[in-house]
Amino acid sequence: MVARRTKIGADGSVVKDGDESNISRRWFNLPSRIDVFGFHMIPKHVAILLLFISLTMGTVGLGLFVFCLSAYNIYQRQSSSSSGSGGGGSSRWKDGKALGANIKGVGDLPKPKSGG
Repeated sequence: MVARRTKIGADGSVVKDGDESNISRRWFNLPSRIDVFGFHMIPKHVAILLLFISLTMGTVGLGLFVFCLSAYNIYQRQSSSSSGSGGGGSSRWKDGKALGANIKGVGDLPKPKSGG
């Protein structure tokens, strides 16, 4: 008896030998991280957050939260696309790291001008 080998497919699903033709496709792909007002959360945590909001604030509060979150994400996408590669906002990111000044403590802050 030949042992079946398992592999990881290009989409991250488990594929066994001979199952290449039976790969089920997802109807939609969720992003790995979702921006929730500056907090980058995995979809599982966002689902827990939405459940908590619906339990505490009801359907009206959940609707208001989803509306505000949608408006925030649309604004973030528009502001990042309009700034382009040469745009200069106060918060520029590349590969998940902030670009610009690297302030680690009070000693790294700019010194005030002396005199008057």
